[in-house]
Amino acid sequence: MRVSPAFAGVLLLASAFVLAHYGRRFTANIKHRWHSLSAGVAVAYVFVQVMPELEEHRPVVAGSALGTLLDAEKHIYLWALAGFVTFAGLSRLRSEARPPGGWSGRRALVYWGEMAGYAVYMLLIGYLLVHREDASLLSLWLYVFAMGLHIFMLDTELAVQFQGVYESGGRVLLVSSLLLGSALAVTDLLPASITSSLFAFVLGGVVISSANEELPAEQGGRFWWFAGGAAFYAILLMLI
Repeated sequence: MRVSPAFAGVLLLASAFVLAHYGRRFTANIKHRWHSLSAGVAVAYVFVQVMPELEEHRPVVAGSALGTLLDAEKHIYLWALAGFVTFAGLSRLRSEARPPGGWSGRRALVYWGEMAGYAVYMLLIGYLLVHREDASLLSLWLYVFAMGLHIFMLDTELAVQFQGVYESGGRVLLVSSLLLGSALAVTDLLPASITSSLFAFVLGGVVISSANEELPAEQGGRFWWFAGGAAFYAILLMLI
């Protein structure tokens, strides 16, 4: 039986969670370098590959009912800003969710609130794997490679921050959301204007999630690994 490229792609993204779990002992010694490298690749993908695609999405969003209520030329970038701000807030919640004293009460609510946010994020990543502006096979594998590294980095960070709580149910929730997103994409339920807006929203989320791995230098960010990953993937994208 022939496996479709999109199905193979979503399985590879799901496997990034598994690799992050079982490969942690091998990457522990280079954790900060690995995270910075992954963040650089994801950011390069966004700015070199995805930003130009936003221009192709912009007429679709501008023609929607909501687009007519705002500056049509800037509407899609507001979605990107919304994604950036939303996931900046989730990162802030993560820093507040593990003070000493266990996981009861408010801390548990904060944790599951963040898990709900990342579940939606994974659902969108799975959905957009199928509904990309560029439907070529090369575009698919570029997306899978960049998002796979991004997921690997995010899973590792969540597992460290939330320890056994994330391991016992959080990862399953995120993997399930990723698979559900790709399944929903097959049904083609959402109009093109909504898909384009979600595309921009995820872009903003990728930027802030990746930048958070490098900006707090006091936590061990490795700038040259970040810059090297960004340069490598940017050059690769420009050459192909």
